[in-house]
Amino acid sequence: MKPPARSNSSKKQGRGALCNLPLLLLIGAIQFLVIYSPAIDRYMVMITKGKPGFPSLLMDGRRGFKLVEEEAIPPPRVRCDFADPRSDVCELEGAIRVRGSTSEVFVVSPSPGAGKADVNVTGLAPGMNATTWTIQPYTRKGEARVMRGITTLTVRVVAARDAPPCTVRHDAPAVVYSNGGYCGNYYHDFNDNIIPLFVTARHLGGEVQLLVAQKQRWWFSKYREIVDGLTNYDAVDLGGDGAGEVRCFRRATLGLRSHKDLSIDPRRAPRNLSMVDFKRFLMWRYALPREHAIRTDELLEEEDAAGRKKPRLLIVNRRSRRRFVNLPEIVALAEEVGFEVTTSDVMSPPVPPEKKEKQKEKQMNSDSGQARMADASALVNSFDAMVAVHGSGLTNLVFLPMNAVVVQVVPLGRMEGLAMDEYGVPPRDMNMRYIQYNITAEESTLSEVYPRAHPVLLDPMPIHKHSWSLVKDIYLGQQDVRINVRRFRPVLQKAIRLLR
Repeated sequence: MKPPARSNSSKKQGRGALCNLPLLLLIGAIQFLVIYSPAIDRYMVMITKGKPGFPSLLMDGRRGFKLVEEEAIPPPRVRCDFADPRSDVCELEGAIRVRGSTSEVFVVSPSPGAGKADVNVTGLAPGMNATTWTIQPYTRKGEARVMRGITTLTVRVVAARDAPPCTVRHDAPAVVYSNGGYCGNYYHDFNDNIIPLFVTARHLGGEVQLLVAQKQRWWFSKYREIVDGLTNYDAVDLGGDGAGEVRCFRRATLGLRSHKDLSIDPRRAPRNLSMVDFKRFLMWRYALPREHAIRTDELLEEEDAAGRKKPRLLIVNRRSRRRFVNLPEIVALAEEVGFEVTTSDVMSPPVPPEKKEKQKEKQMNSDSGQARMADASALVNSFDAMVAVHGSGLTNLVFLPMNAVVVQVVPLGRMEGLAMDEYGVPPRDMNMRYIQYNITAEESTLSEVYPRAHPVLLDPMPIHKHSWSLVKDIYLGQQDVRINVRRFRPVLQKAIRLLR
Protein backbone atom coordinates (compact mmCIF):
# COMPACT_ATOMS: atom_id res chain seq x y z
CA MET A 1 0.00 0.00 0.00
CA LYS A 2 1.37 3.42 -0.88
CA PRO A 3 1.56 6.06 1.69
CA PRO A 4 -1.09 8.74 1.43
CA ALA A 5 -0.12 11.46 -0.95
CA ARG A 6 0.32 15.06 0.48
CA SER A 7 -2.25 17.52 -0.49
CA ASN A 8 -1.23 19.81 -3.29
CA SER A 9 -2.94 22.55 -1.50
CA SER A 10 -0.60 22.27 1.48
CA LYS A 11 2.43 22.54 -0.74
CA LYS A 12 1.10 25.65 -2.36
CA GLN A 13 0.56 27.24 0.96
CA GLY A 14 4.15 26.59 2.03
CA ARG A 15 5.64 28.10 -1.10
CA GLY A 16 3.30 31.13 -0.85
CA ALA A 17 4.39 31.91 2.70
CA LEU A 18 8.03 31.68 1.68
CA CYS A 19 7.50 33.97 -1.28
CA ASN A 20 5.78 36.66 0.91
CA LEU A 21 8.57 36.79 3.52
CA PRO A 22 10.43 39.76 1.92
CA LEU A 23 7.17 41.67 1.77
CA LEU A 24 6.53 41.00 5.46
CA LEU A 25 10.02 42.13 6.37
CA LEU A 26 9.55 45.33 4.36
CA ILE A 27 6.25 46.08 6.11
CA GLY A 28 7.86 45.44 9.49
CA ALA A 29 10.77 47.73 8.67
CA ILE A 30 8.40 50.52 7.63
CA GLN A 31 6.41 50.17 10.86
CA PHE A 32 9.63 50.27 12.92
CA LEU A 33 10.79 53.46 11.22
CA VAL A 34 7.43 55.15 11.62
CA ILE A 35 7.33 54.38 15.32
CA TYR A 36 10.97 54.91 16.31
CA SER A 37 12.42 57.36 13.79
CA PRO A 38 11.84 60.50 15.98
CA ALA A 39 13.82 58.91 18.80
CA ILE A 40 16.56 57.87 16.38
CA ASP A 41 16.69 61.41 14.94
CA ARG A 42 17.06 62.95 18.41
CA TYR A 43 19.77 60.43 19.27
CA MET A 44 21.70 61.19 16.10
CA VAL A 45 21.39 64.95 16.66
CA MET A 46 22.72 64.53 20.18
CA ILE A 47 25.63 62.43 18.91
CA THR A 48 26.59 64.81 16.11
CA LYS A 49 25.52 68.25 17.36
CA GLY A 50 24.91 67.93 21.06
CA LYS A 51 21.81 68.31 23.16
CA PRO A 52 21.29 71.84 24.56
CA GLY A 53 23.33 72.15 27.72
CA PHE A 54 25.04 68.72 27.23
CA PRO A 55 28.34 67.72 25.58
CA SER A 56 28.30 66.17 22.12
CA LEU A 57 30.58 63.52 20.69
CA LEU A 58 32.29 64.68 17.52
CA MET A 59 34.77 62.71 15.45
CA ASP A 60 38.16 64.30 15.16
CA GLY A 61 40.37 62.61 12.55
CA ARG A 62 43.52 63.34 14.52
CA ARG A 63 42.43 62.74 18.13
CA GLY A 64 39.42 60.45 17.82
CA PHE A 65 36.44 61.52 19.93
CA LYS A 66 36.43 64.76 21.90
CA LEU A 67 33.90 66.49 24.12
CA VAL A 68 32.58 69.82 22.83
CA GLU A 69 30.15 71.86 24.96
CA GLU A 70 27.48 73.52 22.89
CA GLU A 71 24.21 75.23 23.68
CA ALA A 72 21.24 75.91 21.47
CA ILE A 73 21.85 79.51 20.42
CA PRO A 74 18.71 81.41 19.47
CA PRO A 75 18.83 84.37 17.11
CA PRO A 76 19.86 87.33 19.31
CA ARG A 77 17.88 90.53 19.61
CA VAL A 78 19.21 93.85 20.92
CA ARG A 79 17.05 96.91 21.67
CA CYS A 80 18.93 99.97 22.90
CA ASP A 81 17.93 103.51 23.77
CA PHE A 82 20.79 105.98 23.56
CA ALA A 83 18.50 108.94 22.86
CA ASP A 84 17.13 109.32 26.40
CA PRO A 85 18.71 112.34 28.15
CA ARG A 86 18.93 110.64 31.56
CA SER A 87 20.31 107.16 30.94
CA ASP A 88 21.40 104.71 28.25
CA VAL A 89 19.73 101.29 28.29
CA CYS A 90 20.16 98.13 26.21
CA GLU A 91 17.86 95.10 26.41
CA LEU A 92 19.48 91.90 25.19
CA GLU A 93 17.84 88.59 24.32
CA GLY A 94 19.42 85.34 23.19
CA ALA A 95 22.66 83.77 24.43
CA ILE A 96 24.09 86.51 26.67
CA ARG A 97 27.38 86.12 28.53
CA VAL A 98 28.76 88.57 31.09
CA ARG A 99 32.41 88.61 32.17
CA GLY A 100 32.65 90.96 35.12
CA SER A 101 36.43 90.91 35.46
CA THR A 102 36.79 92.67 32.10
CA SER A 103 33.44 94.52 32.12
CA GLU A 104 32.42 92.78 28.90
CA VAL A 105 29.03 91.57 27.70
CA PHE A 106 28.90 89.07 24.83
CA VAL A 107 25.89 88.64 22.55
CA VAL A 108 26.39 85.26 20.89
CA SER A 109 25.29 84.84 17.28
CA PRO A 110 24.38 81.39 15.91
CA SER A 111 26.08 82.28 12.60
CA PRO A 112 29.73 81.31 12.12
CA GLY A 113 30.69 84.87 11.28
CA ALA A 114 28.90 87.32 13.62
CA GLY A 115 28.14 90.71 12.19
CA LYS A 116 25.49 93.37 11.92
CA ALA A 117 23.48 91.26 9.50
CA ASP A 118 23.42 88.37 11.98
CA VAL A 119 21.91 90.26 14.92
CA ASN A 120 18.84 92.45 15.15
CA VAL A 121 20.29 95.59 16.80
CA THR A 122 18.21 98.75 17.16
CA GLY A 123 18.47 102.05 19.02
CA LEU A 124 22.21 102.69 18.88
CA ALA A 125 23.37 106.28 18.57
CA PRO A 126 24.46 107.47 15.10
CA GLY A 127 27.96 106.33 14.27
CA MET A 128 28.03 103.49 16.79
CA ASN A 129 29.37 100.12 15.66
CA ALA A 130 26.63 97.48 15.72
CA THR A 131 29.08 94.70 16.58
CA THR A 132 30.96 96.44 19.42
CA TRP A 133 29.84 99.38 21.52
CA THR A 134 30.13 100.74 25.07
CA ILE A 135 27.56 101.75 27.67
CA GLN A 136 27.81 103.29 31.14
CA PRO A 137 24.96 101.87 33.25
CA TYR A 138 24.24 104.93 35.42
CA THR A 139 21.39 107.42 35.37
CA ARG A 140 23.31 110.73 35.21
CA LYS A 141 24.56 110.49 31.63
CA GLY A 142 24.45 114.25 31.14
CA GLU A 143 26.94 114.98 33.93
CA ALA A 144 30.40 114.43 32.50
CA ARG A 145 32.18 114.91 35.81
CA VAL A 146 30.39 112.09 37.61
CA MET A 147 30.23 109.82 34.56
CA ARG A 148 34.02 109.81 34.34
CA GLY A 149 34.02 107.62 37.43
CA ILE A 150 31.38 105.14 36.22
CA THR A 151 32.34 101.68 34.96
CA THR A 152 32.12 101.33 31.17
CA LEU A 153 30.72 98.07 29.80
CA THR A 154 31.80 96.85 26.36
CA VAL A 155 29.16 94.92 24.42
CA ARG A 156 30.45 92.55 21.74
CA VAL A 157 28.46 90.59 19.15
CA VAL A 158 30.46 87.40 18.56
CA ALA A 159 30.17 84.00 16.95
CA ALA A 160 29.79 81.02 19.27
CA ARG A 161 33.38 79.92 18.69
CA ASP A 162 34.65 83.32 19.87
CA ALA A 163 32.48 83.56 23.00
CA PRO A 164 33.97 82.69 26.39
CA PRO A 165 32.51 79.47 27.84
CA CYS A 166 29.88 79.70 30.57
CA THR A 167 30.94 79.02 34.15
CA VAL A 168 27.60 79.94 35.75
CA ARG A 169 24.16 79.65 34.15
CA HIS A 170 21.30 81.80 35.48
CA ASP A 171 17.64 81.07 34.85
CA ALA A 172 16.52 84.59 35.83
CA PRO A 173 17.24 87.57 33.55
CA ALA A 174 19.98 90.01 34.53
CA VAL A 175 19.89 93.73 35.28
CA VAL A 176 23.35 95.28 35.10
CA TYR A 177 24.00 98.72 36.57
CA SER A 178 26.49 100.83 38.53
CA ASN A 179 26.26 101.57 42.25
CA GLY A 180 28.84 104.36 41.97
CA GLY A 181 28.39 108.04 41.18
CA TYR A 182 26.53 109.98 43.86
CA CYS A 183 25.95 106.83 45.93
CA GLY A 184 25.65 107.83 49.59
CA ASN A 185 23.69 111.04 49.05
CA TYR A 186 20.18 110.30 50.34
CA TYR A 187 18.41 112.04 47.45
CA HIS A 188 20.60 110.41 44.81
CA ASP A 189 20.22 106.98 46.43
CA PHE A 190 16.52 107.16 45.61
CA ASN A 191 16.69 109.24 42.44
CA ASP A 192 19.63 107.55 40.72
CA ASN A 193 19.36 104.00 42.03
CA ILE A 194 16.23 102.91 43.89
CA ILE A 195 13.44 104.38 41.75
CA PRO A 196 15.14 103.49 38.42
CA LEU A 197 15.74 99.98 39.77
CA PHE A 198 12.06 99.77 40.71
CA VAL A 199 11.04 100.83 37.19
CA THR A 200 13.44 98.39 35.53
CA ALA A 201 12.93 95.31 37.72
CA ARG A 202 9.65 95.45 39.62
CA HIS A 203 7.53 93.93 36.85
CA LEU A 204 9.72 90.81 36.93
CA GLY A 205 8.27 89.80 40.29
CA GLY A 206 11.60 89.08 41.97
CA GLU A 207 12.88 86.79 39.21
CA VAL A 208 15.82 88.98 38.31
CA GLN A 209 19.54 88.74 39.01
CA LEU A 210 21.23 92.05 39.82
CA LEU A 211 24.78 92.40 38.49
CA VAL A 212 26.26 95.47 40.16
CA ALA A 213 29.36 97.32 39.05
CA GLN A 214 31.08 99.34 41.79
CA LYS A 215 28.90 97.64 44.38
CA GLN A 216 28.86 99.28 47.81
CA ARG A 217 28.20 96.62 50.42
CA TRP A 218 27.04 99.12 53.06
CA TRP A 219 24.50 100.54 50.57
CA PHE A 220 22.91 97.15 50.02
CA SER A 221 22.79 96.64 53.76
CA LYS A 222 21.15 100.02 54.37
CA TYR A 223 18.49 99.49 51.69
CA ARG A 224 18.13 95.74 52.18
CA GLU A 225 14.36 95.88 52.61
CA ILE A 226 13.95 97.60 49.27
CA VAL A 227 16.42 95.42 47.34
CA ASP A 228 14.98 92.20 48.78
CA GLY A 229 11.56 93.29 47.57
CA LEU A 230 12.84 93.53 44.00
CA THR A 231 14.92 90.37 43.65
CA ASN A 232 14.87 86.84 45.04
CA TYR A 233 18.64 86.54 44.65
CA ASP A 234 21.72 88.08 46.24
CA ALA A 235 23.15 90.90 44.15
CA VAL A 236 26.40 89.97 42.39
CA ASP A 237 29.42 92.24 42.70
CA LEU A 238 30.74 92.25 39.14
CA GLY A 239 34.07 93.61 40.33
CA GLY A 240 34.38 90.63 42.65
CA ASP A 241 34.05 88.00 39.93
CA GLY A 242 37.22 86.04 39.21
CA ALA A 243 39.14 86.34 35.97
CA GLY A 244 37.54 83.27 34.44
CA GLU A 245 33.98 83.78 35.67
CA VAL A 246 31.45 84.07 32.85
CA ARG A 247 27.75 84.34 33.73
CA CYS A 248 25.24 83.23 31.12
CA PHE A 249 21.69 84.48 30.66
CA ARG A 250 18.88 84.36 28.14
CA ARG A 251 17.94 87.98 28.79
CA ALA A 252 19.76 90.98 30.23
CA THR A 253 19.15 94.70 30.67
CA LEU A 254 22.16 96.99 30.74
CA GLY A 255 21.45 100.22 32.62
CA LEU A 256 18.42 101.47 34.54
CA ARG A 257 15.46 103.41 33.18
CA SER A 258 15.07 106.88 34.67
CA HIS A 259 12.17 109.16 33.68
CA LYS A 260 12.35 112.29 35.84
CA ASP A 261 13.57 113.56 39.20
CA LEU A 262 12.36 111.37 42.06
CA SER A 263 9.41 110.18 40.02
CA ILE A 264 8.08 107.85 37.31
CA ASP A 265 6.29 108.41 34.03
CA PRO A 266 3.64 105.61 33.95
CA ARG A 267 3.33 105.92 30.17
CA ARG A 268 6.92 104.76 29.78
CA ALA A 269 7.09 102.24 32.61
CA PRO A 270 6.43 98.49 32.32
CA ARG A 271 2.82 97.72 33.25
CA ASN A 272 2.29 101.48 33.72
CA LEU A 273 4.00 101.51 37.11
CA SER A 274 3.61 104.83 38.90
CA MET A 275 4.88 106.63 41.99
CA VAL A 276 1.74 105.52 43.79
CA ASP A 277 2.85 101.94 43.11
CA PHE A 278 6.30 102.84 44.43
CA LYS A 279 4.82 104.37 47.58
CA ARG A 280 2.75 101.25 48.21
CA PHE A 281 5.83 99.13 47.58
CA LEU A 282 7.67 101.06 50.32
CA MET A 283 4.71 100.67 52.65
CA TRP A 284 4.83 96.91 52.09
CA ARG A 285 8.59 96.60 52.56
CA TYR A 286 8.75 98.74 55.72
CA ALA A 287 5.35 97.64 57.09
CA LEU A 288 4.12 101.23 57.24
CA PRO A 289 0.61 101.43 58.72
CA ARG A 290 -0.76 104.68 57.25
CA GLU A 291 -1.75 104.81 53.59
CA HIS A 292 -3.69 108.08 53.86
CA ALA A 293 -3.17 111.24 55.90
CA ILE A 294 -5.71 112.51 58.39
CA ARG A 295 -8.70 114.51 57.19
CA THR A 296 -9.20 117.63 59.29
CA ASP A 297 -12.92 117.90 58.51
CA GLU A 298 -13.47 114.48 60.05
CA LEU A 299 -11.63 115.58 63.19
CA LEU A 300 -14.40 118.05 63.87
CA GLU A 301 -16.75 115.13 64.44
CA GLU A 302 -14.53 112.54 66.13
CA GLU A 303 -10.97 111.80 67.11
CA ASP A 304 -8.81 109.59 64.93
CA ALA A 305 -7.86 106.06 65.92
CA ALA A 306 -4.91 107.27 68.03
CA GLY A 307 -7.04 109.76 69.91
CA ARG A 308 -5.41 112.85 68.37
CA LYS A 309 -7.39 115.93 67.54
CA LYS A 310 -4.73 117.76 65.54
CA PRO A 311 -2.92 116.90 62.30
CA ARG A 312 0.74 116.15 62.86
CA LEU A 313 3.48 118.30 61.29
CA LEU A 314 7.11 117.25 60.90
CA ILE A 315 9.64 120.07 60.55
CA VAL A 316 12.87 118.67 59.15
CA ASN A 317 15.68 120.47 60.90
CA ARG A 318 18.95 120.14 59.01
CA ARG A 319 22.16 119.83 61.00
CA SER A 320 24.30 121.40 58.29
CA ARG A 321 23.67 124.48 56.16
CA ARG A 322 20.17 125.61 55.18
CA ARG A 323 18.97 125.29 58.75
CA PHE A 324 16.03 127.10 60.30
CA VAL A 325 17.76 129.60 62.60
CA ASN A 326 14.47 130.69 64.23
CA LEU A 327 13.03 127.21 64.67
CA PRO A 328 11.21 127.95 67.99
CA GLU A 329 9.24 130.74 66.29
CA ILE A 330 8.23 128.43 63.45
CA VAL A 331 7.13 125.71 65.89
CA ALA A 332 5.06 128.22 67.89
CA LEU A 333 3.39 129.47 64.69
CA ALA A 334 2.56 125.96 63.52
CA GLU A 335 1.04 125.05 66.88
CA GLU A 336 -0.98 128.25 66.86
CA VAL A 337 -2.30 127.43 63.39
CA GLY A 338 -3.47 124.04 64.62
CA PHE A 339 -0.68 121.45 64.13
CA GLU A 340 0.86 119.04 66.57
CA VAL A 341 4.55 119.70 65.82
CA THR A 342 7.70 117.58 65.94
CA THR A 343 11.17 118.63 64.79
CA SER A 344 13.77 116.12 63.64
CA ASP A 345 16.50 115.62 61.07
CA VAL A 346 14.87 112.18 60.57
CA MET A 347 17.89 110.06 59.76
CA SER A 348 19.94 110.91 62.86
CA PRO A 349 17.64 111.48 65.86
CA PRO A 350 19.28 112.99 68.96
CA VAL A 351 21.02 110.44 71.17
CA PRO A 352 21.42 110.86 74.95
CA PRO A 353 25.10 111.26 75.99
CA GLU A 354 25.12 107.95 77.88
CA LYS A 355 24.16 106.13 74.69
CA LYS A 356 26.78 107.69 72.43
CA GLU A 357 29.29 104.88 72.97
CA LYS A 358 26.65 102.27 72.17
CA GLN A 359 25.76 104.24 69.06
CA LYS A 360 29.37 104.11 67.87
CA GLU A 361 29.35 100.35 68.29
CA LYS A 362 26.06 100.14 66.41
CA GLN A 363 27.46 102.17 63.53
CA MET A 364 30.15 99.55 63.12
CA ASN A 365 27.42 96.95 62.60
CA SER A 366 26.49 96.49 58.96
CA ASP A 367 22.79 96.47 59.85
CA SER A 368 22.80 99.95 61.45
CA GLY A 369 21.86 101.68 58.18
CA GLN A 370 18.98 99.27 57.68
CA ALA A 371 17.74 100.00 61.21
CA ARG A 372 17.93 103.77 60.60
CA MET A 373 15.88 103.38 57.42
CA ALA A 374 13.23 101.38 59.27
CA ASP A 375 13.07 104.02 62.02
CA ALA A 376 13.02 106.94 59.59
CA SER A 377 10.27 105.47 57.41
CA ALA A 378 8.08 104.72 60.44
CA LEU A 379 8.65 108.20 61.87
CA VAL A 380 7.78 110.06 58.65
CA ASN A 381 4.75 107.87 57.96
CA SER A 382 3.21 108.97 61.25
CA PHE A 383 2.86 112.59 60.07
CA ASP A 384 0.28 114.36 57.93
CA ALA A 385 2.45 117.25 56.73
CA MET A 386 6.14 118.07 56.39
CA VAL A 387 8.09 121.33 56.18
CA ALA A 388 11.71 121.35 55.04
CA VAL A 389 14.27 123.57 53.36
CA HIS A 390 15.37 122.38 49.91
CA GLY A 391 17.77 119.49 50.37
CA SER A 392 18.05 115.73 50.70
CA GLY A 393 15.88 115.69 53.85
CA LEU A 394 12.87 116.26 51.60
CA THR A 395 13.51 112.83 50.08
CA ASN A 396 11.68 111.43 53.12
CA LEU A 397 8.43 112.57 51.52
CA VAL A 398 8.30 109.12 49.88
CA PHE A 399 7.29 107.71 53.29
CA LEU A 400 4.47 110.18 53.97
CA PRO A 401 0.93 108.84 53.63
CA MET A 402 -1.05 109.79 50.56
CA ASN A 403 -2.99 113.07 50.79
CA ALA A 404 -0.25 114.46 53.05
CA VAL A 405 1.03 118.01 52.49
CA VAL A 406 4.64 118.83 51.62
CA VAL A 407 5.92 122.38 52.15
CA GLN A 408 9.28 123.09 50.52
CA VAL A 409 11.13 126.22 51.66
CA VAL A 410 13.29 127.37 48.75
CA PRO A 411 16.46 129.28 49.68
CA LEU A 412 17.69 132.42 47.95
CA GLY A 413 19.54 132.00 44.65
CA ARG A 414 17.01 131.48 41.84
CA MET A 415 16.51 127.87 42.94
CA GLU A 416 12.76 127.83 42.25
CA GLY A 417 12.86 125.76 39.07
CA LEU A 418 15.31 123.22 40.46
CA ALA A 419 13.27 122.92 43.65
CA MET A 420 10.06 122.31 41.71
CA ASP A 421 11.64 119.62 39.53
CA GLU A 422 13.27 117.73 42.38
CA TYR A 423 10.68 117.98 45.15
CA GLY A 424 7.61 119.73 43.72
CA VAL A 425 6.54 117.26 41.04
CA PRO A 426 7.05 114.01 43.04
CA PRO A 427 4.44 114.74 45.77
CA ARG A 428 1.77 115.33 43.14
CA ASP A 429 2.73 112.09 41.40
CA MET A 430 2.21 110.31 44.74
CA ASN A 431 -1.26 111.76 45.38
CA MET A 432 0.02 114.30 47.88
CA ARG A 433 -0.37 118.08 48.08
CA TYR A 434 2.52 120.48 47.56
CA ILE A 435 3.22 124.09 48.59
CA GLN A 436 6.38 125.98 47.65
CA TYR A 437 7.59 128.87 49.78
CA ASN A 438 10.32 131.02 48.19
CA ILE A 439 12.18 133.07 50.76
CA THR A 440 13.17 136.72 50.31
CA ALA A 441 16.66 138.18 50.69
CA GLU A 442 15.73 139.34 54.20
CA GLU A 443 14.96 135.74 55.19
CA SER A 444 18.41 134.52 54.10
CA THR A 445 21.46 134.74 56.35
CA LEU A 446 23.38 135.74 53.24
CA SER A 447 21.92 139.21 53.86
CA GLU A 448 24.10 139.32 56.97
CA VAL A 449 27.23 138.51 54.93
CA TYR A 450 26.84 140.56 51.75
CA PRO A 451 25.84 144.24 51.30
CA ARG A 452 22.20 144.81 50.41
CA ALA A 453 23.04 145.82 46.82
CA HIS A 454 25.40 142.87 46.22
CA PRO A 455 24.66 140.71 43.13
CA VAL A 456 24.54 137.60 45.33
CA LEU A 457 21.33 139.03 46.81
CA LEU A 458 19.92 140.96 43.86
CA ASP A 459 20.86 139.00 40.73
CA PRO A 460 22.00 135.38 41.13
CA MET A 461 21.74 134.58 37.38
CA PRO A 462 25.32 135.63 36.47
CA ILE A 463 26.54 133.26 39.18
CA HIS A 464 24.45 130.47 37.67
CA LYS A 465 25.97 131.19 34.25
CA HIS A 466 29.46 131.18 35.69
CA SER A 467 29.35 127.68 37.23
CA TRP A 468 27.13 125.33 39.18
CA SER A 469 29.94 124.76 41.69
CA LEU A 470 29.83 128.46 42.62
CA VAL A 471 26.03 128.31 42.99
CA LYS A 472 26.40 125.24 45.18
CA ASP A 473 29.10 126.87 47.29
CA ILE A 474 27.22 130.12 47.94
CA TYR A 475 23.51 129.35 47.91
CA LEU A 476 23.58 125.78 49.17
CA GLY A 477 26.76 125.83 51.24
CA GLN A 478 26.74 129.22 52.99
CA GLN A 479 23.06 129.95 53.57
CA ASP A 480 20.67 129.42 56.47
CA VAL A 481 17.02 130.50 56.67
CA ARG A 482 15.25 132.85 59.06
CA ILE A 483 11.55 132.50 58.27
CA ASN A 484 9.35 135.59 58.44
CA VAL A 485 6.59 134.01 60.53
CA ARG A 486 4.04 136.64 59.52
CA ARG A 487 4.68 135.89 55.83
CA PHE A 488 4.75 132.14 56.50
CA ARG A 489 1.45 131.99 58.40
CA PRO A 490 -0.80 131.77 55.27
CA VAL A 491 1.31 128.86 54.03
CA LEU A 492 0.63 126.79 57.14
CA GLN A 493 -3.02 127.78 57.11
CA LYS A 494 -3.27 126.56 53.53
CA ALA A 495 -1.61 123.29 54.55
CA ILE A 496 -4.33 122.75 57.17
CA ARG A 497 -7.03 123.44 54.60
CA LEU A 498 -5.49 121.00 52.10
CA LEU A 499 -5.82 118.19 54.64
CA ARG A 500 -9.61 118.44 54.51
